[in-house]
Amino acid sequence: MDQATLLWTLASTFFAGLALFVQKVVAEEGRSSAFNGLLMYGSSGVVAIFILFSIRELSSDWPLIAAFGLAAGGVHGLGNFIRIESLKYIDSVIFFPLNKMLGPLLVVIGGIFVFGDALSITQYVGVALSLTVPLLLLSSAEHSRQKDLSLGLKLLFASTTLTAISLLLSKQGLLYGEVILMLCMSQIAGTVASAGILLRQHGAGLAMIAHADRRDILLGALSGLFGFTSAFSLFVALSTGLVSLVYVIQAHYILIPIVLSVWWYRDHINMRKLAAVAASFLAIGLLYQA
Repeated sequence: MDQATLLWTLASTFFAGLALFVQKVVAEEGRSSAFNGLLMYGSSGVVAIFILFSIRELSSDWPLIAAFGLAAGGVHGLGNFIRIESLKYIDSVIFFPLNKMLGPLLVVIGGIFVFGDALSITQYVGVALSLTVPLLLLSSAEHSRQKDLSLGLKLLFASTTLTAISLLLSKQGLLYGEVILMLCMSQIAGTVASAGILLRQHGAGLAMIAHADRRDILLGALSGLFGFTSAFSLFVALSTGLVSLVYVIQAHYILIPIVLSVWWYRDHINMRKLAAVAASFLAIGLLYQA
C-alpha cells in the first residue's frame, strides 16, 4: 500500500467513526433511522452530483460503473438502516467489535475468492484470532444488560453482511475508475432505499417526515457531512489498494464510537469486553501484515 492510499484510508476511518457515533445518538434517542439515512445519503448525493457535473468527460464504461454504484448503494442503505435498529437493542461495546470482526472477515474472504487478494500466513493467523472475539464478548450475563440480545445480534449479522457485500460491489465498480460517479450512484441508491423504508413505515406524502424535528435534521446533516467525507476517502483508497487490506485498516474506526459511547452514554464496559476489543485490533494488525 502506498502512502497516498494509506492516508485516504485513515481519513475514511476517522470520519466513519464520527458518522457511526451519530447513528448511535439516533438509536439512543429512539429517532427514525430511515429518516437519518435519507438525509445522510441525500445530502451526500447532492454534493456528489454537483461535483459530477463539473467533470467534463466520463469513462466509456460509465453505464456499468453506474450499475455497480446503484447496487452497492442500495445494499448499503438497507444495511445502514438495520445497523441503527440493532443499536437500539444492544450496546455499542458489543455491536462495534463484532461488526468489525465479521465485516473484515467477510471482505477478506470476498477479496480472496473474487479479486484474488493474496494473504500471508500471518494474515491467516489474524483471521483465526478474529473468530475468538465473539467468545470474549458474549456471555449469559449480557442478557440482563441488553434490551434484546438475540434480536440485536441477528440484526447485527444482517447489517454486517450487507455492508460487506456493498463494499465488494463498490470495489468491482471502482476497477473501471470514476470515483465520483460511483459515489454519486451509491448515494442516490441509498437515498431511494431510505425513502422506501420511510414510505413503508409512515405512508406517503408529508407523513414520511412529519415525525421529524430540528434535532433529526441536525443529526441527519452531521451524518451526511461525515458520511460523504468517509465514503469519498474510502472509494479513492479502494480504487488503488487491495479491498481486504483497505477495509481491515478502516475497521479501526470502531474505536471512536466505542470510546464516545462509554463516555457519553455510560455503555457497560468490563475487562472481558476490553480484552475483546484488544483481540479485535490485534487480529486487524495481523491481517494487515504483508
